[in-house]
Amino acid sequence: MVAGAVGLSAAWEAGFVPSSSGPLPQAAMRPAVLRAATHGSSHAGNAGLRAAAVAAAGGVAMRQASLRRFPRSSFAGYAAAAGAASVARQAAPASAEVTTAKSAKDKVEELLKDNPVVMFSKSTCPFCARAKSVLEAEGRAFTVMELDDMPPDDMASMQDALAEITGARTVPRVFVNGKCLGGCDDVVNLQQSGKLSKVLAGESFMVEKPESEWKDQLSNAQYTVLRRKGTEPPGSHEYNSFLPSKGYFACGACGLPLYSANSKFASNCGWPVFDKCYYSEEANGCHVGTKSEFGGLEIVCNRCESHLGHVFFDAFKPTNPNGERH
Repeated sequence: MVAGAVGLSAAWEAGFVPSSSGPLPQAAMRPAVLRAATHGSSHAGNAGLRAAAVAAAGGVAMRQASLRRFPRSSFAGYAAAAGAASVARQAAPASAEVTTAKSAKDKVEELLKDNPVVMFSKSTCPFCARAKSVLEAEGRAFTVMELDDMPPDDMASMQDALAEITGARTVPRVFVNGKCLGGCDDVVNLQQSGKLSKVLAGESFMVEKPESEWKDQLSNAQYTVLRRKGTEPPGSHEYNSFLPSKGYFACGACGLPLYSANSKFASNCGWPVFDKCYYSEEANGCHVGTKSEFGGLEIVCNRCESHLGHVFFDAFKPTNPNGERH
C-alpha cells in the first residue's frame, strides 16, 4: 500500500523518450515476493508517486520473479592502500593528534577529498575485515584508516566526526568519491545486488542529494511523505481511486518508474495499492526495495531511497498468488 499519492506523479505524454528520469530500457514487472518479512503497518498514501501514462514506454512488460531486499572515510599518521588481493599498509603524512587548528572532521574531509575510496576501520573488527575482503574482491584500490592505531582520544574524536558526517560512529564506514556507502552490511548488499562495481567506478544507479535539495525540489506534502515517512489521510488524494488503463506510476522524487498502470487495483483501504513492481537490468533488480521496521516492511524507491509506504500480504487472487498489496 503506497503511503501518499502526493509522492506519485502523473504525466500523460505520448511518445515519451526514456531518460535517466524515465522508464528504463527493458523494464518489466514482477511481484515483490516479500513473504519472508512480517506484515507492515499503515501507509503514507499517494504523495510519493507520479503517474505517467505512456503506452509501452521503454519496452515495459510483465513478468514473474522475486524482489530482492535492498537495505537503503588519514588521520594520526596511518593509512593503508588496498589492492585486489591484499591490504598493503603505508604511513600517511604525519599528523599525530587532533588540534584546534585542524579538527577531526577537517581530517576526515581532507582524506575523502584526496582518496576516491576510503574505509574507516579497526584492525580487530570482524565486520571491517569482511568489508575489506569485499572491496578487495572488486579489484579496486582503496585507502584504509585503522582507528585503533591512533591514540584513544584521537580515535574517539574521529568517531565523533564520523557520527557528525554519517549519523553513525561505528566502523567500518566506507566512502566512495566523498559519499558514505554505509557499513559492512551495506557494502555486502551492494556486492550481492551487482551494484558495487558500478558504485566504485562512479557509475551509481542511485540518486543522492542533500536533504536541503530534496526539500527545495519537493512540495511540503511530498517532502513529508517521501523523505520524512509521513502518511496522508486515507481517501484524501485523487490517485486513490484513479485506475488508468495504460502508462505507469513513478517516484515523485527521482522519477523512477515503479508500477505499471495495470498493476494498480481497486481497494477500500484509502491509499493506492499495487501488486507488482518494475525491475530492470539497469537497476540490478526491482525498482521498489524494502526495509524492515518495527515488525513491518517498508517499501522505498530503489534509486533515491524515498519512502513509498509498506507491503502487506492479504490480497490473494489468481493474478496475485503472493497476495501482495503495496
